[in-house]
Amino acid sequence: MIKTGLIWSAGAIALMLGTIYWAYGAMPDGQIPVHWGPSGEADGFAAKDEALLYLLFLPGSALLTSLLLAAAPMLDPFRDNLRRSRKAYIAIWAATMVLLTALNAGIAWMMVNAAGASESNEFVRFVMAGCGLLFIVIGNYLPKTRKTFFLGIRTPWTLTSDYTWEKTHRLVGPLYILAGLAGIVIAFTMKGLPMVIAFVGCVGAVSLFGVAYSWWVWRRASDRDEGADYVV
Repeated sequence: MIKTGLIWSAGAIALMLGTIYWAYGAMPDGQIPVHWGPSGEADGFAAKDEALLYLLFLPGSALLTSLLLAAAPMLDPFRDNLRRSRKAYIAIWAATMVLLTALNAGIAWMMVNAAGASESNEFVRFVMAGCGLLFIVIGNYLPKTRKTFFLGIRTPWTLTSDYTWEKTHRLVGPLYILAGLAGIVIAFTMKGLPMVIAFVGCVGAVSLFGVAYSWWVWRRASDRDEGADYVV
């Protein structure tokens, strides 16, 4: 499981570094756009060498994420359950690496071409659509997971009841798929800050519902942990 995930990570990071190598050589002299505001206009600029540091942030994030994901199976008290959920773990790991790679390529392209409002707005659309696809992947695999500390809807109620975990994820998984599909529609029908707010609102609503639903199910779960009946 870890080996497969690390292979995905190594491929993604290699592609990112290759893209950055190309972008650095192709960047024009002068100030490079490194940040874009809600309107899509570039509002932050840096010299070429400093812009390179901005680009290195994403492969650095991918490396840190990969190390954490690789360590998780050794740290999780429910490590056996995490291994049984390996298909979901690898799918989400790989999808995250693909999204980071695409994000890195898009930012590099905008830096090289000094993209303005129209180009950056289109890029944000594809980023939002990519996030939507990621949540579709997550939603597809959540019902197939078992109780772990590093995957799924982790609340005090799902972590103390297998029944609650299963019921919660069987319902929230399809809801995340719907949120992902809604996110794709939002990405290509809205723009700017309202688009981001609408997308985050869809995903956040599903997450909050999952937390509340897990508590509601746990109240009636026959296998919930009641705790010790003595005080130390």
